[in-house]
Amino acid sequence: MEFILAYLFGILLQFASIYPMNKEKGEMHALIESFKADAISLIAFEVGKFGWMAIAHFVLFQTPPEPTSPVYWFIMQIAMILWFAKSYPANAWLIKKGIKTAM
Repeated sequence: MEFILAYLFGILLQFASIYPMNKEKGEMHALIESFKADAISLIAFEVGKFGWMAIAHFVLFQTPPEPTSPVYWFIMQIAMILWFAKSYPANAWLIKKGIKTAM
């Protein structure tokens, strides 16, 4: 469910930036471009996120830390670094190919 909501929200944000720049091409064109721009970067982001959380959950801890624990938030900080490391190359490639616009 989290992935679906993140994907829909990402497409909405992409559409909000793509459509005003290309109104003459229409809403459908902006929607398709939004899907293309968000799919690869979000999948790369989620692979990094779920991969690290699986390692933390199944390998590092017998019992996963509670969200109220400082350990949990430390793990999330490591996850943020890994998410960035996974999604940055994907976004750089999308910009290089002209699928995504550099901001």
